[in-house]
Amino acid sequence: MAILHDEEYYRNRIPEPDLGALQNFLRFVWNPDRRQVLGRSGKEWALLGFFYVCFLSILGSLFALQMWISIDYASKLDRPFFLYAGLMSRSYFGSSFPLFRQLEFGSPGIGFKPNILLPTTSPIIWVNNSSSNARPKRYVKALNDFLQEYNKSQENYKTAVECNDAAPNRSDMRPCFFDIESLGVCGKPPYGYTNPLQPCILIKFNKYQIWLWCDGANNVDKEHVGEIEYLPSPGFPVQYFPFLGQPDYLAPMVALRFKNITPFRLVTVECSLWALNINKEAQSALDFQIILGEP
Repeated sequence: MAILHDEEYYRNRIPEPDLGALQNFLRFVWNPDRRQVLGRSGKEWALLGFFYVCFLSILGSLFALQMWISIDYASKLDRPFFLYAGLMSRSYFGSSFPLFRQLEFGSPGIGFKPNILLPTTSPIIWVNNSSSNARPKRYVKALNDFLQEYNKSQENYKTAVECNDAAPNRSDMRPCFFDIESLGVCGKPPYGYTNPLQPCILIKFNKYQIWLWCDGANNVDKEHVGEIEYLPSPGFPVQYFPFLGQPDYLAPMVALRFKNITPFRLVTVECSLWALNINKEAQSALDFQIILGEP
């Protein structure tokens, strides 16, 4: 079956004569014979313009809808702050913000100090005087540098009485002061990194939780991890939460003091966060390894 086209189709198929580079370009910009601009007729430019108007209109509408949802959500808050898992019930979001009924909060993250990067594939605390990468003074310096931000005046913070009040004043935006002296020997040099070695490790996290538990990762590690002392206690006091964006905020810490870990053996330690707002199937945990002396 033959396919028939109109005369304009066949006319446009006729090759243009070669007029040279400059003349070919000028003819591309404006072709008086075919009445085309940049290779398209007025009708073709109109159809192309109509397509992009529709496309950009839909794209702009989606962007405007997203902005409206975000602004509508933020306008219902009396001040900017961070919402962490469990600070408000999901029923609160379901009733106040219907569009956020399906909102799910991520799991918290926890980290430890001193976390000195070594040429290994996993986080490790290796204390060994015979190795330049594992000398105790490197860990002492790392902890000194980390705790510098906690050496602040208490003038900009709530008093201990205000922080321990059962009914705190919510209008007072000052954070509670975290005193590193509460960490005991883990809050001052040498942090247990001298003989007898009882190294301290500081645990911090980025969201609101209550209880912290650390132990060996498996039965063999549990046999060699020894006694772990928690300073000041195995938990994060609730008076330090929620974080409301205060510039002087000091995150609370828990210090782990390994009092009699088996030397010359690589031990894997696992720390877990426990709270009602943590999904047990997605339990938050921190794993690191510690070894005293040569393995």
